[in-house]
Amino acid sequence: MAIAKPEMKPGEKKKIKTEEGEVLLIYLGGDKYIATEAKCPHLGCDLEKYGVLIREEIVCQCHFSHFSILDGKPIKGASKKSLKIFKVITDGNLLKITSS
Repeated sequence: MAIAKPEMKPGEKKKIKTEEGEVLLIYLGGDKYIATEAKCPHLGCDLEKYGVLIREEIVCQCHFSHFSILDGKPIKGASKKSLKIFKVITDGNLLKITSS
């Protein structure tokens, strides 16, 4: 899927609707983005509202599950399920988001 590059500030999160459902896009600055599923796999908390990026982990503050931004695997906390991570490629004014 390709979308127009949204205007975002570094650290900002935004939900995007795709044919696979909602995806959470996190802007890191420059041409760097992270995309994950929008809900925590533990109990479905909204990561746009409760998710925090700390170094190389996304932390859901509902129940403090920590997930790797590299592969989505749970690192610690309540969740035993992985968080789906998408690959984001910047192509000019477009972002191409695909399953990893």
